[in-house]
Amino acid sequence: MEQPYAIEMLNITKRFPGIVANDNITLQLKRGEIHALLGENGAGKSTIFKMIIGEEPLDGGEVILAKGKTLGYLAQRQDLKSGNTIYEEVKSAKADIFAMEAQIRSIEHELKHLEGEELQSRLETYNRLQSEFDARNGYACESEITGVLKGLGFTEDDFNKQTDTLSGGQKTRVSLGKLLLTNPDILLLDEPTNHLDLNSIAWLETYLINYSGAVFIVSHDRYFLNRVVTKVVEIDNAQVRMYLGNYKDYAMKKQQIRCREPLTAVFI
Repeated sequence: MEQPYAIEMLNITKRFPGIVANDNITLQLKRGEIHALLGENGAGKSTIFKMIIGEEPLDGGEVILAKGKTLGYLAQRQDLKSGNTIYEEVKSAKADIFAMEAQIRSIEHELKHLEGEELQSRLETYNRLQSEFDARNGYACESEITGVLKGLGFTEDDFNKQTDTLSGGQKTRVSLGKLLLTNPDILLLDEPTNHLDLNSIAWLETYLINYSGAVFIVSHDRYFLNRVVTKVVEIDNAQVRMYLGNYKDYAMKKQQIRCREPLTAVFI
């Protein structure tokens, strides 16, 4: 039986000298959910992401990734020094697909010179690889890469630019494109719209709304959040409150809370 949550953060705690950034926080994401993580600057939002990926050690609690699930993380700053072009860097996210295609082509040449049991054995391998290649939409791989790059604001003239020469914002867009093409089960996105124009933000909204995995977003762009999220998680004084709905629903419930303060209950 599949686990109900793609990822769980159970009673996680993080302390810095003189500060408790996160105190016994429990969060869970299911497949198909898009959650926003909100809070004042310094509230510990990025720290939660870093604890999830293991970059920051936990001082308490545990992070549980469902069996077989993959995790992808976009940090606010990227440092690409691969020597690749933009296209090559993003294409590397599909390296296994292209390797499979090369193997298929190699076997096609081999088959012309084989016979008997050896031919039958290679045909079985060929058919298995061909089926997997088709199942993973291998023939559309090149067009998928181009579509993601253009969606994120790159033109075909940009494709051959060296990543080493790009601005910080351009590197973040390249990293975002590469991350999306890896298609992880859980996406952690830290300020993904910071370097996107309006058309690219609209493209990303559509992409995430149709994404099959779970998504956790830190963003100050309330219009973006309003269009994509299904739940808002707010960090306040090292604790969390959770609100069902989009950013507009969250803002409305927050206003209701302010009008009734003092209030200590968690609103869902």
